Amino acid sequence: MSLLFPALLIAYVLLAALFLAAAWPSSHRAKWLGVTAIAAAAPLFFWIGAFAEQFGAGQCYSDAIGMIANAVEGTDAPNELARKIRALPLRGYETVCSNVETAAQNLPNAGTP
Repeated sequence: MSLLFPALLIAYVLLAALFLAAAWPSSHRAKWLGVTAIAAAAPLFFWIGAFAEQFGAGQCYSDAIGMIANAVEGTDAPNELARKIRALPLRGYETVCSNVETAAQNLPNAGTP
């Protein structure tokens, strides 16, 4: 998991607390306007974190697929390689890319283009 998502959540909470501390002496109406602005900003912070997470996952899968393609291209034993590719930790939507990438690095010729 990328550290950007939790970092953005912490930044959001800190900014909200800073605003509330600064707005405390303000009028009641200004406080509620600020709280409304903070609540309206929450989806934006969430979207930025989710987008960053998807971008990182896409890069990871591209690297893993590249290693698998290199292994297929440089193989002299297709049946053995097919067995190793089938053994990769691919679990549908529950697949953890870092596990696949680590396993793909162990394929023969995975690092050579």
